[in-house]
Amino acid sequence: MPTLTFTTEIAASQEALFAFHDGTEALTKITPPGTRVRLIDAPAKLTQGVVFTLVVSQPPVFVPLRWRCEFLIWEPPLRFVDRQVPGSGPFAFWEHEHRFEALDAKRSQLTDTITYTPPFGPLGKLADALFIRKQLTEMFAYRHRVTKAALEGV
Repeated sequence: MPTLTFTTEIAASQEALFAFHDGTEALTKITPPGTRVRLIDAPAKLTQGVVFTLVVSQPPVFVPLRWRCEFLIWEPPLRFVDRQVPGSGPFAFWEHEHRFEALDAKRSQLTDTITYTPPFGPLGKLADALFIRKQLTEMFAYRHRVTKAALEGV
């Protein structure tokens, strides 16, 4: 099962970094250009146990994919973990931990850890090697750049 980790130091407090991600509107702020995300049953507030549905269309296919996610862990301002509800999304398995670590009063570190299994067995492993891993790496690099720029006012 592949695991990818993305880490960025940001000149903002741990609380400010968490607050930036605390809400469904954060997802639209950090979505790369060309990718469309629509929230179907967006909750009023994110917290442990909340389940919601996304419809995602992205290059190179642009086929809308429904993705049902659940927040398994919610520990403000330290971390939260979301997981694809089994059988309800594009991956055989997907879990995403968002970690927010205070480095000092004015600096923090954002770490996203993605653990996933591509769909379709051996064909999915090939797709992962050809484009899934690259697409995820580019997407999270973009997310981290946008988060850093928004919080540092760059």
